[in-house]
Amino acid sequence: MTNTKAAPTAATVEAGDTEQRSTQQAPPCQGSITLLDPKRKPHGTAAQAILPHLRYGRDGAQVRRDLLAATGLQDRVFRRGIETLRRAGVVICADVAGYYLPTTAGEVLDFIGQEERRARSTFYTLRTARELAARMQAQGEQIHFEGA
Repeated sequence: MTNTKAAPTAATVEAGDTEQRSTQQAPPCQGSITLLDPKRKPHGTAAQAILPHLRYGRDGAQVRRDLLAATGLQDRVFRRGIETLRRAGVVICADVAGYYLPTTAGEVLDFIGQEERRARSTFYTLRTARELAARMQAQGEQIHFEGA
């Protein structure tokens, strides 16, 4: 059975209200979204526009294109809104299936693993760039690449 429960609004998150704003039943483990740190509350119109459209569970995941159409946001604004929500403590998973609110520890752990792999890749890329910058500084920025 696919769960298509819509998430509570940003106001619900901010107020800590447990009332659901949809007639569809929430997963048994999910009431309203609770912030890990109540001092970090999502703000901004993009975050408020996105939150009501997120669904619970990987089966309810929605691709960004559909969320952009539903919210009317531009891609960069949407991505910043997701970042704002995440920094406020809302765990929003994303994978090839789309964006969703997790309902199981497994979904959260899969997301953590994915993001850790992405972070390692970024750090390897940065290590190479740092090494080049150090070589360039040591040689007075006179590095020339073959074939360039």
